[in-house]
Amino acid sequence: MTTVQSLDRAIELLRLISSEHKSGARLSNLVAASGLAQPTVHRLLKQLVEGGLVMQDAQRRYRLGHFAYELGLVASTHFNLRDQCAPFLARISAETGDTAFLVVRSGADSFCLDRQSGSFPIQVLTVEVGKRRPLGIGGGGLALLSFMPPSELPDVLDRIEPQLAAYGGLTRQVLLGLIQTARAQGYASITNYAVAGVTSIGVPIRDRGGVVIGAISVSAMTARMQPREGLVVQTLQREIAGLQKGL
Repeated sequence: MTTVQSLDRAIELLRLISSEHKSGARLSNLVAASGLAQPTVHRLLKQLVEGGLVMQDAQRRYRLGHFAYELGLVASTHFNLRDQCAPFLARISAETGDTAFLVVRSGADSFCLDRQSGSFPIQVLTVEVGKRRPLGIGGGGLALLSFMPPSELPDVLDRIEPQLAAYGGLTRQVLLGLIQTARAQGYASITNYAVAGVTSIGVPIRDRGGVVIGAISVSAMTARMQPREGLVVQTLQREIAGLQKGL
């Protein structure tokens, strides 16, 4: 195994552990999710523990370690997208009355950086802050997938395809159709996949060079969202346009 391969695999293990940080990740789950042999996973985990990036608790479950926390604190002083987006996210949730999410890409996953609930009595809280899901799941994840550089799309689809069926029977072919529609209309919309009876709409956030650096989505019960889709899209696009001026 080359050094680059080892690094790639260690990074993937860190992503998997971070997705189960609250409960802790079992070795067997990490082996199954990574597709790696158990001795390889065990060796990489040992190195990550020694480096402080991972720790093992009393139940022998793996969690992010103290050095991962230190790196996060340092990175947060430069990567302040959450703070920059907070007032815009709040206005979106206030105006639509529904839950708004801020997500960014993390490899082949989307990662929820922030969430704001609206005033409507029934809120759709499809993903918690700090959670990750395969790209393409939810309005924000679909926006990130749809508007990424086309050259990267086949590899990402290969990586996420084994996980798609767990989200309402989603398939690669269906996802490709959703991507095509999103590119044509300038925003992503997905219904039933991830959560039955829920529609999520996502719009990408671009930096000054036009590169997608995140996405904001709004989720609501489909019966509520469908007649209001135009309003939600208009609100998202207006607020994200204002956000992008300050990036």
